Order: sequence, then C-alpha cells, then structure tokens
Amino acid sequence: MTAEGRREQILDVTHAVVDAEGFHAATPNRIAREAGINRSLIYQLFGDPAQLFVALIDREAARAGAQFAEAISGLDAAAEDQSLVVAFDGVLAAVDAHPATWRLFLFPPQGAPPELYSRLAQAQAVVLQFFVGELLSRNPELHEPEYTARILHASGRELLQLHLSDPQTATQERLRTFVRRLGSDLVGRAQPTRPLSRR
Repeated sequence: MTAEGRREQILDVTHAVVDAEGFHAATPNRIAREAGINRSLIYQLFGDPAQLFVALIDREAARAGAQFAEAISGLDAAAEDQSLVVAFDGVLAAVDAHPATWRLFLFPPQGAPPELYSRLAQAQAVVLQFFVGELLSRNPELHEPEYTARILHASGRELLQLHLSDPQTATQERLRTFVRRLGSDLVGRAQPTRPLSRR
C-alpha cells in the first residue's frame, strides 16, 4: 500500500471509531489495532493524534463542502420558487449517500477538538451567504433577509438531524413537503415591511 493509501486507510479507521464512539475512543493503540498496523506509523504519517483528528476533520469538511456545492450546482435550471427545495433535496441526497461525513458535523462526537467547531462556523457562513443570495433573488424587498436565512439554516439543520436519527419517520418525502411549505411561508408570501409612521 502506498503512503497515501495507508494514510486514507488510517483516516477511514479513525472516522469509523469516532462515528461509533467519539473522539475519545480513537486512541493510537485502537486505531493501529483495527488498521492492522504498528502505531508508530500513525506518528510517522500524521505527527500525533491531534493532527490526525485535524486531518480527518479537514478531509470530511472538504467532502461535505463538495457535496453541498454539487447540491446547489443546478439551481439555475430550477424554477425560481423551487430553488431552496432543490438545494435541500440535493443536500438530503448527500446525507443519505455519506451519512458518516454529515454526522460528524450535524452531531459533533464526544471529545471533538476545537477545529471541528471552527470548520462548522466556516461552513455556516457559506450556507448563510447562499441563503441570503437566494432569498433576495426571489424577493429583493424581503425584510431582514439575514435573519430569514438564519431561520432557514437552523430549520434545515434540524431536519437533517431528524432524518439521520429517525429516517423512517423523517422521510425524504415528508421533509421535502415541509421545506416546500416553509419556503413559501417565509418567502413566497412575504410582503416587504414598511417602517411604522411616527404619530
């Protein structure tokens, strides 16, 4: 196995342990045993466990980011009033295809290092910027687009968490229907708010 292949194998084993039991369970001895390697190889390839965890977080953050970019890549062809639904549907498909990647960020495991929360904050900023752009393209006079974007972001995160934790109840179709109605309620029927006149 090449050094890069071995590196990916160690990251895969680490991710499996973290996903099942949390970061605290991903000790060098445990990872080495499950990967069938000498623990010295972990230090050789990553430096120490902390750097191994950062490498894992960065890999999965890049994967989730690429999946989000793919989910919104076809919005230009979507009907204007369906763009948010199409985006959510794309992310939902990514969550189903790569649940361990998304669990890492939607349900931060026990003992998660600060880098995980840093990547989460960066991702949130990107998603909020996307939402604001989409909202204003649909309703340029929408009152408080930033706050509306935050509501959509929080709602979407909650729905994805429900889908991961209880997919039989929070089905794809049920979530799609809810998102379609939520988008209509928040944006489609919204009227610009005028300042109250002073008496």
